[in-house]
Amino acid sequence: MLNRGWTLLAGFATLYLISITMSKAEQGYYYTFSSILALQIFFELGFSGIIAQFASHEMAKLHWRGGDLTGDPQARQRLLSLFKLAIKWYGVISLLTVFLLNTAGFYFFNSSARQSGVDWHLPWMLLTMGATLNLFLSPLLALFEGSGLVANISALRLMQSIVAYSSGWLLLLNGGKLYTAAAISIATAGVGFYWLIKNYGVFFKTLMQNLHHRDCSQISWRQEIWPMQWRIALSWLSGYFISQLFTPLAFRYQSTEAAGQLGMSLSVVTTMSTVASAWLTTKLPGFGVLIASRRPEELLSLFRKSSLQSIAVLLALHSLFFSLLLAMRHYQFTLTSRLLDPIDILWLLLAAQACHIVFLQAAYIRAHKIEPYLKHAILLATLISSSSYYLIQHYSIREMLAIYAIICGTVGVGYSSYIYTNFNNRKMAGQ
Repeated sequence: MLNRGWTLLAGFATLYLISITMSKAEQGYYYTFSSILALQIFFELGFSGIIAQFASHEMAKLHWRGGDLTGDPQARQRLLSLFKLAIKWYGVISLLTVFLLNTAGFYFFNSSARQSGVDWHLPWMLLTMGATLNLFLSPLLALFEGSGLVANISALRLMQSIVAYSSGWLLLLNGGKLYTAAAISIATAGVGFYWLIKNYGVFFKTLMQNLHHRDCSQISWRQEIWPMQWRIALSWLSGYFISQLFTPLAFRYQSTEAAGQLGMSLSVVTTMSTVASAWLTTKLPGFGVLIASRRPEELLSLFRKSSLQSIAVLLALHSLFFSLLLAMRHYQFTLTSRLLDPIDILWLLLAAQACHIVFLQAAYIRAHKIEPYLKHAILLATLISSSSYYLIQHYSIREMLAIYAIICGTVGVGYSSYIYTNFNNRKMAGQ
């Protein structure tokens, strides 16, 4: 709660500082950076989320003591094999990411031909370096969180956020402009690696010494993880076209300033969704334990309670934000000129509510180590990306967001609810 609450407040403080220290063109580059950076999902392929789910299942027979795992030897070996797999996988894709993201970014920004006078080249290079470090760090933290250290990882993320945002604010107030994004990313990675070495240095030393040691109890990537991963990967790749495509499209086909308004508005909405999701995501390791322990009634009860709390929090945050937005526009606050019009933001909020329901249902089902959302994700990605590409060129951002919200609320929630209901019916029937 402290972590998510701080993230919400720090996010709004950052928005304000961006609005008073950056030009509208620089703001456009700043938020388009984030959307292009999200292309790293094409390299990660949903692996961190999967290994966290596998870790939670193994923890039904394990527990942490003194910075090390104790309990069933076979379960311990299987969990250690997950760590080894994560280090090898992300070591390779991190090297690919830093090169390919730089190339993609330079191509996109140069081909968009914005004569804005914004110096974006070095900030973009530094940002991709920081993002690559965080990409390597993410599966390790996911594994620790999946293995039951939810409070520890939340405390770490709070510390990361405080240090990173403080660094970013100092840069913004001293003319750092686009370097701010790189500073936040690098500071986040630095704190994360420091925490791992300080608290689990001995664990990782032992792990690295046995990195190439094979054991009959290790988890098989090909037989156990890949059957689920390829589905998750396609779902996550589709997610880019569902949620990250808007700002680059606005940057390319509208204006740098329009991209900045859309990017900042999306940032606010995404932050609120992230805060509300804490009421469910903190329970996911527990979901894995309950599933592995065969306690379905307790699992379903916990899910329903957590979901209702999460939805209620998101509704409250949306209502508060929209009321504040209208009040700020009435009193002509400068910040409001950096955001979209209220009607446009209302469409974003409606879409966020729909996407949040889908997220909750999908998280519950995926905790069972299955992925039935592939067709759902591909269908949404096709509908949203094609409609957005057409509307942004021939109409405006408002029409694009309206259709986006309608698709999410009808096709997104409707199809997801069908998958969720069908899954529970089969589960109760013992299939």
